[in-house]
Amino acid sequence: MEKKLFVFESAPDFADNSRGFWEYLKNNENVDTFWCVRDENMCRRMQEKGIRCALFGTDEANEMIEQADCFITSSFEFAYAKRKNQIHVSAWHGFPLKLIGYFDSASPNTDFMNLKVITAQSDIITATSRTCQLNMSGMLSVDPNKVKVTGFPRNDLLYTENGKENLKKLLNVDLNCKFIFYLPTMRKGLKDEGKQFEDNIFNYDDYDVQALDAFLAENNAYIVSKFHFADQEYYKKNNFEIPKRMILLDTSTLNEQLLTIYHIMNAFDVLITDYSSVYVDYLLLDRPIVFSCPDLEKYKKDRGFVVEDPSLLMPGTLVHNQKELIDSLKACDFEKDKRKNMMPYFHKNCDSYSSKRLYDEIVKKFLNNDYDFDKKLGKAYLPGYSGLCSYNMDLHTEIYIDKGNGLNENDKLYIDKNVQNNGDEIVYEISGLKDVTYMRFDPDTNGHWVIENLKIKANDTLLPFHVFNGVQVENKIFFLEFDPQIHIDLNKKNIDSLNISFTIYESYQNIHLITEVLCEVNEKNSIYKNELNSIKNSRSYKATEKIKKVIKR
Repeated sequence: MEKKLFVFESAPDFADNSRGFWEYLKNNENVDTFWCVRDENMCRRMQEKGIRCALFGTDEANEMIEQADCFITSSFEFAYAKRKNQIHVSAWHGFPLKLIGYFDSASPNTDFMNLKVITAQSDIITATSRTCQLNMSGMLSVDPNKVKVTGFPRNDLLYTENGKENLKKLLNVDLNCKFIFYLPTMRKGLKDEGKQFEDNIFNYDDYDVQALDAFLAENNAYIVSKFHFADQEYYKKNNFEIPKRMILLDTSTLNEQLLTIYHIMNAFDVLITDYSSVYVDYLLLDRPIVFSCPDLEKYKKDRGFVVEDPSLLMPGTLVHNQKELIDSLKACDFEKDKRKNMMPYFHKNCDSYSSKRLYDEIVKKFLNNDYDFDKKLGKAYLPGYSGLCSYNMDLHTEIYIDKGNGLNENDKLYIDKNVQNNGDEIVYEISGLKDVTYMRFDPDTNGHWVIENLKIKANDTLLPFHVFNGVQVENKIFFLEFDPQIHIDLNKKNIDSLNISFTIYESYQNIHLITEVLCEVNEKNSIYKNELNSIKNSRSYKATEKIKKVIKR
């Protein structure tokens, strides 16, 4: 196989499964790699270490995205940029305990169409087990065959990295202590999820910083806390009283050393988390896990889990307050049997070869680039294939109105129209336009329509209009591109309401309309061409040839 270019992305930069896979490639395979990053400091740091990268949106990044053979991302970045001959790998960012995708109540319905596009564009999605594969394919509504049980590449680092040595670069403490990793999940997502950390760092009603510090000192232990990168600034604003033996680790500190939590995870003796999927990764170390969930019922209501009782999927001790937390940490090695029994549910492979398995899947894709079912599904909506084509007959109309602030998202109307049959007359009655000076009328978000006999009336008077992203031929407008638009100038017209009407045809089912117009255009072009040739061959035209040459001089 010829040398390929792999273009990487992750959130945060240079981290997660994308990072784990990159570590494998640079040490084991003959490929070119390039990172697209968002943080200028991280970009500078990576370039200092000789790592090829550029900021998103720069010419260099755009050029690499264009040239890429394979995209590696921790979510679905690059999906819209991906072309047919490029491979897109969503290496993902965790085993789903929380609801995601189409089951996530935080996502507005308008995101679901975007979700379908980006998931369909992806060619490989990683999973850690059969259960993970089923959950991912179900909640993202994708072809299960492209969700590959390779394991997560970041987990290879749990076996290959010297966590204590890496921790030495971050902390100025005695490494012979007992280390407890506290990694809570994201709370400030698309909406608030669960109880926010406003009073104390654990959300405990019985929080006692002196008692917790005394316990840590007595056991020669430190808690190292790392918040989710998306919540980091939020937590910095709160003046938490924390134990002297608790160390807050932030993303910038890790970035400065080009480290991630997976480079240090095997240095920790115990993990404390809540609903973060990081426990599934830490489980591979077969060490104690504490689930600190004082707000479990609220979080369940706000976000939701893949099972009704999430404790069934927690291979450790569930605690609700500080007393229970300290009692669980006093135990030498709790829930060992539970971890052993639940391991196959979360992991098919307990080794350092997840990246190798993923690379093998990508090579198979390069050698046999067949398309998954998601990419073939569009055929089912074509005319003549099935009755599904009728669902393409809905109009999702957007109307932008300018009240003196220009056209903007805040002054926008949404109107849905169901087209039952080709040739239906569609009518819009739009009122409340007294202060409106300009209007943009988008019949649908997608252009696969032919509009005939468009009439825009105000007080029984026809108003002029301009067509964008479409072609007007006599009384027909062909909207075959994305984002069809009709612009109407209402300035100084003192109009309070409009009546917009037209006859509509779905272009796929009425290809003859387009063919007829093309024939008419070609015929007219032929007539014009003959007329021009006739003029050029006339005596009067030839007589002026010498004069034209003189004028040109």
